[in-house]
Amino acid sequence: MKPDIEDLKKQVLFESLDDNELQIVMGILRVVEFSKEGFIFQENDPTKGLYLIHSGKVEIKRKLQLDTKSKMLVMLRNIKSDEIRHTAHGWENRFAVLEKGNFFGELSVIESRRKHSAECVALEDTVLLLLPSEDFLKLEETNVYIVVKILKSIAKVTSGNVRQLDRRILKALMGT
Repeated sequence: MKPDIEDLKKQVLFESLDDNELQIVMGILRVVEFSKEGFIFQENDPTKGLYLIHSGKVEIKRKLQLDTKSKMLVMLRNIKSDEIRHTAHGWENRFAVLEKGNFFGELSVIESRRKHSAECVALEDTVLLLLPSEDFLKLEETNVYIVVKILKSIAKVTSGNVRQLDRRILKALMGT
C-alpha cells in the first residue's frame, strides 16, 4: 500500500504543501505496518524519523518510577483521569492517543534525538508513513521550502498541545 497525493493531503503535517511538493515527499515516505498491541518503539530504542498515521490508532506513554508516597498522591490527584495509571507492568503516564492524520516522533528530526524517551504502541492494526530522519535531512538540503512548511505545521500542532497542557495543569492545581 503506497500512499497517493490525496492520502497525504489528509495529513495535518502536509496541509500547506501543494501537489508538486507532496509528490516529492511521497517519494521518500516508507509504509510500515503494526498489529494491535505491537510496539512501534520502546524507550531507548533508536529513533527512525517522523511518523504519520495513515490508519489506526497509537498510544504514546512512559514508564514512571514512583515511591509509595508519590503513588498515593498520584492516585488522589488523578481520580478523574487515566493519564497516569497503574498497569500490570507498573506505573505509566499516557501522553497521547493519536489517530489517522496525526504525527509523532518529530523530536527525532527537530532535535536530532537518537533514542526515544517514551514508548509507542499500536492500539489497533495501524499503518504508518515514516519520513526517515536521514531523508528529512536530505530534504532540508534540496527543498528547504518544503521543510519550512513542515516545521510550521509541527510548530502549530505543538503550540496547541502546549495550550492544552496548560489547561490541564491549571485544572489539576485547582482540583477540578
